[in-house]
Amino acid sequence: MAHRATLKDVAAEAGVSVTTVSLVLNRRPARVSAAKREAIAKAARRLNYVPNQNARSLVTRQSKLVALIVPDIENLFFAALAKCVEDECAAQGYSLIVANSDDSRVAEHDLMQRLASRGVDGVMLIPARESCADGSGAELEKDVRRTPCPVVLIDRLVRCGWCDAVGFDNYLGGRLAARYLLDEGHERIGVVTGGTAETGADDRLRGFVDAVERAGETFDPSLCIEGDYRFDGGYRAADRIIDSGATAVFCCNDVMALGFRHRMAERGLHVPGDVRVIGYDNILKRFGLDWQMTTIEQSVTDLASACWRTLQGRMGSTVRVESGNGRPWLADPQVEVLVPKLVRASLA
Repeated sequence: MAHRATLKDVAAEAGVSVTTVSLVLNRRPARVSAAKREAIAKAARRLNYVPNQNARSLVTRQSKLVALIVPDIENLFFAALAKCVEDECAAQGYSLIVANSDDSRVAEHDLMQRLASRGVDGVMLIPARESCADGSGAELEKDVRRTPCPVVLIDRLVRCGWCDAVGFDNYLGGRLAARYLLDEGHERIGVVTGGTAETGADDRLRGFVDAVERAGETFDPSLCIEGDYRFDGGYRAADRIIDSGATAVFCCNDVMALGFRHRMAERGLHVPGDVRVIGYDNILKRFGLDWQMTTIEQSVTDLASACWRTLQGRMGSTVRVESGNGRPWLADPQVEVLVPKLVRASLA
C-alpha cells in the first residue's frame, strides 16, 4: 500500500515544525512568513498530502459527513432530490452519504444506527411507508430521539410535530389537480394513488376528493387504484380506469402517469383527446424525458434547499448533547411546508 503523506512528512519536506504546517494548512492565524507558507504549500503538493478528516473530527467534533435516507433510490423524484441535496452539501464543504431503505422500517432502523456509528453530523430522512401509517410512527420517533445528531424528516410525516420536518402541502396539491380537471368539464375521474397508508399520498387523495365534492360532483371510490408510485402501478391501473368510462385520471406521481400513458398508447388512445392525464412532481425533464405532461410541481431544488437549511442550522447550534441542555431539534421542532404549483403542458 502506498504511503499516505502526513503532517510530519510535509514539515520535514518544508523544513518547518509540524505545528507550523498544521496552522498554515488549516488556515489558522499564525506568524509565518510568506516564504515559509509557500514552501509548505509546495511540499504538500509534491507529497500529494490529503488532510485526515478523521483526525480533524476528533478536534472539531464534526465529521463533515451528512446522510440522506430515501425509501427508493430508483424513484426519479428521490434520485433528483439526492442530487440537489448533494449540491447543497458540497457547497458548504460537506460530503453526503445516500442510503436506500427500500421502504422498510427494519432497514430504516438499521441504517439510522449504522450512520450514527459513522459519526455523521446530521441525517435527512424520508421515512419508510410503514413508519408513516397512522399510529405507526412511535418506533421511528424512538430512533430519532436516540440519534446523537440532528434529524430532519423530508416529504413524509411533515405533520409529526416531534421532529424537524420539511415537505410540500400535499393536500393543496390534490386540490389543484382536481380543480384543473373540473374546470375542463370532467365529471368521471380516476385516481392512481401511491397508497393511502402513507400520509403524503393520503393527503393528495383527500385534497382531490374534497375538491371534487365541494364542486358538487360525486367521487367514485371504485376508480381509486393503488399504484405504489411505480411505473407498472400506473400501467396496471390504466385498463380498469379507461374501461370504466373515465375521461380523466389523476396519477399521484409522474412515474405512474408515464405507465398509464404507455398503456394508453398500446391501446391506440391519445392524451388528452381520449383521456386527460395529470401527474405529480414535474420531475421528468430533469432526466431527459421531455414528455408534455400537465402535472403538479414539487420543486426538488426548493425542497433540498429547505431541508439543508434546516439541518445546517441545527448542526450549527452551540447547544451540545453532552452539556446536559438537551437536543434543540427535539426540544423545539420546526416544520416548514412548501407550496406546490400546477404546471400546464402545452400539448397534453
